[in-house]
Amino acid sequence: MQKQKIYISGKITGLDYQETFNNFERIENMLIERGYDVVNPMKLCPKNDSWEWADYMEKDLGALLRCNAIYLMKNWSDSLGARCEFLVAREIGLKIDLEI
Repeated sequence: MQKQKIYISGKITGLDYQETFNNFERIENMLIERGYDVVNPMKLCPKNDSWEWADYMEKDLGALLRCNAIYLMKNWSDSLGARCEFLVAREIGLKIDLEI
C-alpha cells in the first residue's frame, strides 16, 4: 500500500529561520512516525536570498498539488502563503489535518 503524501503548512515569513525550520522538522518527524510521506516546504525550498515570496509559493503549490493531505500548523492562519495553501487543498479535496 502506498503511503499518503502530506504537505506541512504554516507561517514562515517574518519568523526566525532556524526556529521555524526546527518547528517544521518536528512536525515532519511526527508525521513520518504516523506513516506519512511528508513534504516539508522548509526542505523543499531552502532559504535563498535571491528568491521572492512568489518563487517559494510557485514551488510549494506545485508540491501541494501532488499530495493527498495537508497538515496545518497552529500558526497557519497568520500566513498569507499558508492560507493560500489551505484554499487550494480545500478546493481540490485534500484531507485537512490541524495541529491541536
